Amino acid sequence: MFDTHLSTVLSGTLFRKLFNNEQITLFEFNFLTSVLINNNVPFDTAFASGTRKNPASMQLTIHINPSATLVLVVSLEPGSSVFSPSP
Repeated sequence: MFDTHLSTVLSGTLFRKLFNNEQITLFEFNFLTSVLINNNVPFDTAFASGTRKNPASMQLTIHINPSATLVLVVSLEPGSSVFSPSP
């Protein structure tokens, strides 16, 4: 069953921006990770520097439970990210 505390954390304004595929700033991304840390939510991050074809982007993987994860890709600039959805 989905933890209601985690549901509250993920329903914040910045997480809704991510779910709507809106661009966020690096400051906002750092704030999101601090919210996850303060709420003891396990997560991983990855960073890909920008190239001529792809913008700089980050991937945030939130571990919901041992068998479920939520993967969010954050572009720091307009364009298609280096990270692609997992199969």
